[in-house]
Amino acid sequence: ANRNIGLAKVTNTLDNNAVSAGQVVKALFPTGLLIAFLIVTRIHQLPFKAMMNDATIWFSTTLGSLGLFEISKGLIFSLKNIFGSNVSSSYKLLYVPALIPFVITVLIAIPFFKISSSNVKQIFVSSLQQSKNPFIALVGALVMVNLMLVGGEHSMVKIIGRTFAEISGSNWTIFSSFLGAIGSFFSGSNTVSNLTFGSVQLSTAETTGISVALVLALQSVGGAMGNMVCINNIVAVSSVLNISNQEGTIIKKTIIPMIVYGIIAALGALFLVPLFYNL
Repeated sequence: ANRNIGLAKVTNTLDNNAVSAGQVVKALFPTGLLIAFLIVTRIHQLPFKAMMNDATIWFSTTLGSLGLFEISKGLIFSLKNIFGSNVSSSYKLLYVPALIPFVITVLIAIPFFKISSSNVKQIFVSSLQQSKNPFIALVGALVMVNLMLVGGEHSMVKIIGRTFAEISGSNWTIFSSFLGAIGSFFSGSNTVSNLTFGSVQLSTAETTGISVALVLALQSVGGAMGNMVCINNIVAVSSVLNISNQEGTIIKKTIIPMIVYGIIAALGALFLVPLFYNL
C-alpha cells in the first residue's frame, strides 16, 4: 500500500494506546474456558469422562415399531432396534462438544461480561437464524451419506470405491483431491463435501492399499479447492459487489488456480509426503 501496489493506502485509525493485561485476559476468557472444559472432560485420569460416557440405563421405553428408546446415566440418548432391525443410533449429550463446552461457556460468559438481557436475546436470535440454513443442508447431507452406506459390502459407497480403485489403482492420490473439489463445488461447503465423499475416499483407499490418512487429507484439500469455483460462493460475492451475469466468467478464471492447486496437492502426495512420513 505504501508503494501504491495492491490495496489503497488509508489513514491509520487504530488507537495506539497499549491494551492492558486485564483487557487481554478478559478477551481471552471465553476461549480459555472452552479449552479448559475440553481438556478436563477428555483426560482419562479424571472422573468426568467416565461420568459423561456412563452407559448404565437410567430410563427405557418401547416406541412400538420405531424401536427401543433409552437414556443412560451419562445422558446418552439411544434408539435401538430401529424398525425391528439391528440398526441403532445414539447421541452423547454431555460428551459431544456442543452443550459442553460451548453452551455452558456462553452461559458463564453472559454474567461475566455483564451483557444485558436484550443483547442476550439478540445474540441467540441471530445465532439461530445464521445456523438455520446450514442445519438443513447438513441434515440433508447426513441422510444421503447414511443412505449410501446402507448395504455393507454392497453399499453404494463400497461399489463406487471399488470402481475408482479399479480405474486408478495405486494412482488414486492424483485424483483424490479433485473428488473433494466436486463435493464443495456443488454444496459450497468443505464439511458437506467430506460428509458426502469421505466414505468413498475411505473405501477407495482401503481397496487400493493407499494410506487412509493421506487420501482423507487430500479429500479435505479438495474440499477447500472446490470453494474457488463454488457457484454459491460466486453468486454471494457477485451480489455483494453488485456484479450481474458474470458467474461463468468468474469460474473460468478461478478454475485455473484450482487445477494448479490440485496438481500441487497430487505431486506433494506422490513425492514429498513419502520423504517425511511413513504412512
